[in-house]
Amino acid sequence: MALILVMQAFSKESNEQKPVRKTPVSVWLNGGAGLNFADAYDKGAAPMSIWGLGVGTQVGLTVDWRRYHIQQETRVLCGFLLLPLSGYDIDLQENLEFLYRCYDSKNDRFHVWAGGSLQEDAFIRIIPSLGNASMSTAVFFNVNAEGMVQYDFAPIKNRTHNLLTVYGKLTLPLGGCVHRPPYAVIDNYNSDLELANTLLSGYETKGMLFPGVSTDIGLRFNLPNGNKIGFSYRWDYLTTRKRGYYRFDNAFHTLSVDFMFKLN
Repeated sequence: MALILVMQAFSKESNEQKPVRKTPVSVWLNGGAGLNFADAYDKGAAPMSIWGLGVGTQVGLTVDWRRYHIQQETRVLCGFLLLPLSGYDIDLQENLEFLYRCYDSKNDRFHVWAGGSLQEDAFIRIIPSLGNASMSTAVFFNVNAEGMVQYDFAPIKNRTHNLLTVYGKLTLPLGGCVHRPPYAVIDNYNSDLELANTLLSGYETKGMLFPGVSTDIGLRFNLPNGNKIGFSYRWDYLTTRKRGYYRFDNAFHTLSVDFMFKLN
């Protein structure tokens, strides 16, 4: 009799629907704008460093789930080259980033993230005074390793919410390729009436190892409603070194204000 009662109790407990533990997924819409300093060099078009000031903007999407962080970002940077030649330096960048939070301190304030990203970076440089060599291009496709450290502080709401976060991120392109015209400038437009043939004929693609580096440091305000406002300094540098006919270098120093609007 006792055995029957035990079996009935076990059966009743098994049939009860247990609560499902939900893991929150946080999604933000990202945006931002800022000022940049451009340092450009292209031996095939202008064998000198050209400096200038400019503006930039970025949009994207961030998803955090458990210990995972995924971010898609589109950036457009435009530098107005001033010295010693005038012109324009345009950078169109796409990034898809994946990070894993691999360490948390005992007080849950200091965090270490590690992972990588895929990057496409297209440069267009226009210097009218160079005549037939007035425009040059370069397109990089890179696989990056990434690491980030983060510290949360200024707790509020009975120490359950940290109002401020400071962070530093290092991005190292491990390898990829660069797509360039044969002599650093876009082919002669008079050579073919078809624009596609003009832009693609004669281009070279070279494999690259460690073609540059990026750093990003910033301070972020974590509002109680989930939105975030940040201020950051970012340095992006890519180079072809001696791969190809002529060396190409491009560096952007960017000061920006960043916004993250929580969607859920």
